[in-house]
Amino acid sequence: MTERIVTDINGRKYITNEPLLHGAKTQRTWVGMTDDEHMVLYTKADSGLHDWARAIEAKLKEKNT
Repeated sequence: MTERIVTDINGRKYITNEPLLHGAKTQRTWVGMTDDEHMVLYTKADSGLHDWARAIEAKLKEKNT
């Protein structure tokens, strides 16, 4: 088991050998949007830039969750 430094809720640091309660998170590869996907969302945006930005946000969330 590996020692690690932990900070408690009062800001005090200490060394522990306790295992993590959850596994380490793995880094996922970011999935972006293609130019075609941008254009599809742009043409569907009803009232301009705000709708387009919301559509992009929703699409990226869909692709990355």
